[in-house]
Amino acid sequence: MSQRYSILNEYEAESLIHQRQEELRRLQSIESLTLQLSKTLLLLNDQLSKLQIGTDSVSQITGNWIQIVRAVSLAANSISNIDAKDENPLTERLVRCALDELGTIVKQLDE
Repeated sequence: MSQRYSILNEYEAESLIHQRQEELRRLQSIESLTLQLSKTLLLLNDQLSKLQIGTDSVSQITGNWIQIVRAVSLAANSISNIDAKDENPLTERLVRCALDELGTIVKQLDE
């Protein structure tokens, strides 16, 4: 086993120390930037979770919107069919029915 020792002169030793210190500063800068990025990504994750909850709510509302429009349309059509002779015109009763994807009435809720 041969060991190789190198003896550095004062200038080479100072240069090597300076290089190592510069490398340390760069690594500390990278560590700081990585910590900031980690915090930013955690905040982004929280905001995306909130956005997903809000999106689900909007999806539920818009999913029901066609049924709301149909009910309003039915009420509007029944008002237009009332004779002017009636003293107390009443609209037809609106009944809430479960509908499938095609808009047909479901007889039983478990269908």
